[in-house]
Amino acid sequence: MPDAAATAVSPPHAASSPPRRLRAEDWLGLLVVGALVVLVLAPMATVVVQAFVPGLFSGRVRAIGIDGLLEIFERPLWRRALENSLFLAGIASVVGCALGTGLAILRHGSGLVLGRALDAAAWAILILPSFIVAQGWILFASRGGIANQWLGLSFVPDLVFNPWGLAVVMSLKAFPYAYITVCAALHWRMDDYVAAARLCGASPLRVLATVRVPMLMPAVLAGAVLIFIDVLGDFGLPAALATTYRFPTLTYAIYVAINQSPIRFDLAGVLAFYVTGIMLAAVCAYFWILRRRRYDFLGARARVGEATGGTRLGWPDAVVALALLVALVLPIGSSFLVSIADRLHGGFTPDNFTLRHYAFVLETGGAFLSALGNSMGIAALAALGSAVIAGAAAYVMTFCDFRLNRLIDLTCTLSLAVPGVVLGIGYIFVWNAPFLDRAGLSLYGTWHLLVLAGMAGAIPIAVRVLIGAMAQVPASQLSAAALQGAGLVRRILTIVVPLVAAALVAATLTAFGSAVFDLAINAILRPPRLDVLPVYVNRAFEQGEFGAATAATLVAGGTTVAIIAGVDALARRLMRGLFAPPRRAAPETA
Repeated sequence: MPDAAATAVSPPHAASSPPRRLRAEDWLGLLVVGALVVLVLAPMATVVVQAFVPGLFSGRVRAIGIDGLLEIFERPLWRRALENSLFLAGIASVVGCALGTGLAILRHGSGLVLGRALDAAAWAILILPSFIVAQGWILFASRGGIANQWLGLSFVPDLVFNPWGLAVVMSLKAFPYAYITVCAALHWRMDDYVAAARLCGASPLRVLATVRVPMLMPAVLAGAVLIFIDVLGDFGLPAALATTYRFPTLTYAIYVAINQSPIRFDLAGVLAFYVTGIMLAAVCAYFWILRRRRYDFLGARARVGEATGGTRLGWPDAVVALALLVALVLPIGSSFLVSIADRLHGGFTPDNFTLRHYAFVLETGGAFLSALGNSMGIAALAALGSAVIAGAAAYVMTFCDFRLNRLIDLTCTLSLAVPGVVLGIGYIFVWNAPFLDRAGLSLYGTWHLLVLAGMAGAIPIAVRVLIGAMAQVPASQLSAAALQGAGLVRRILTIVVPLVAAALVAATLTAFGSAVFDLAINAILRPPRLDVLPVYVNRAFEQGEFGAATAATLVAGGTTVAIIAGVDALARRLMRGLFAPPRRAAPETA
C-alpha cells in the first residue's frame, strides 16, 4: 500500500513538477526484482541463449544459429530421449488425469468411508520425491524384486518394465495434480443440470460424460497440463531406472551430457531448451483451449458441494483402496521390506529380517549422517532465504503499485514450470562464466550454489501461499500505521508478519522438505567432495546396496517429517502465546 504522502492528489501542473522520488516500497520491489533476476531469470535466459549461441558462457563460441537445435535429430540417443519423454508425458497426462478426475468425482459424490485417507494419500504422493517412488517400484517389480522372488509373480517385470508400464507408473505418481484441481472445482455444484439430464432419460454414465465432466473441463485440463509438465521434467524415474532398464529421457540426457568426457555444456543447453519449450507450448495450448468456449455455468442455485464421509463400505471404497494400494502402499511398502531384509532373494522367512541396514547407515562418522547433516543445513538456509524473498514479493504484489509487479508475477508463474534439471544447467552457465571467475565471483563447485538453487525452486510456491494469506490483511491497517509515522519495515514486522505468520511457517517448512530430497539440483550442482542425501541414496541404489538405500530413505524421511512437525508445533505454540488476548484480572473480593 503506498504511503499517505504518495496517494495525495497531484497538483494541476504535474507535468512541470520534478520526478517523484523512489519510495521505500519501490526500493523493496527493486530488491525483489534483482533477487528474481539472479535466482530465476538469468539462469532461464542463459538456457535459451545457449541453444542459439553454443559455447557462449564457456568462452568457446561455436557457430551462431539453429544448428545446435537440429543436432538432437542427428544423434540417435538424444532423438530417442525426446521421443521417450513426449511418450511418457503424453500417456501419463491422459491416464493420470482420468484417474485423478474419477477419484475426485467419487470423493464428492459417493460418501466415501476412505475419503480422508484418500485426501492424505494424495498429498503424501505429491510430496514424495519421484526417485523414491521409482526405487520402490523397481524393488517390487524387477526380476530380482519382491513380486518375482517373494510372491512368485513372474509376469510383473514384463508388465511394468516397458514404455506403457512406465507411463502408468508415472501417472500413479502424478495423478494427485488432477485430483486436487478437480476437487477444488467441485466445491460449487449445479445439480439442476444433472437433474434435468436424468429427467430426459440420460443414464448416470451419460450424465457423467456429457454434463459433469464438461463443466469441470478447465480443472480437468489444468490437471492434465500439470501432470504433463511434471512428468516431462522428472529426473527421479530415469535416474532410478538407469541400473535396471534402459529408457533414456531428456532430463537424464542432460545429466549425462554434463557428466561425460568431454563435458558437453552446449548439448545440455540444447536439451534444456527443448524441455522448457515443450512445457511452455503445453501451457499455451491449455490457455488456447480455454479461450475457445465459455465455462461460466454457476448460477444463483449453485450450492457448496462438500465431500462428506460415509458410514458403510461400498464399491467406491474398493476402487479407492485399490488405487491407494497400487500408488502408495506397493512402492513404499516394498522399500520398507527391503530395508529390513537381509537378502533380497531371501523371501518371507524369519531369518531374512534384520536391522543391520539401519545400523549401517546410522554408524557414527558414516557417510549417511554426513550427507543428512549437509542436506538439512542447505535445505534450512534455502527455506529461510526463500521465505524472506517470497514474503517481500507477495507484499509488493499485494499492497504496492510497483510498476514491475507484472514481471514479478510472470517470473514466479513461469518458474513453476521449469524443472530442476533445466534450472541446474542455467546455474552452471551463469556461475561458471569466465568473467565471473576472473572477478572472483564464481560460485560453481561450492555449496552456496545449492542454497541459491533451492531458494529458486521454493520461491514460486511460497509466493502463492503468502499471496493468499496477505489478501486477507486489510490495507487500511497499513495506511493507518503509515499515517502514524510507521516506516515500511515496522509496518511489515508489526502488522503483516503477525497476521500471516501461519502461512509464512507453512511456506518455509514446505520449502525445507522439498529441498532435502531434490535429486536433480543436488546431482547437477553439488561439489565433488560434498556428500548430500539424495545423491547418497541414489548412489547406493545404483551400486546395488538396496537395503542401505531404503534404510537411508526411511530414516531421512522420518527425520524430516519429525523436524517439520516439531517446528510447526513449536511455531503454533509461540503464535498462541504471542497473539492470545490478555487474561482479565480476577475481581478483588472484599
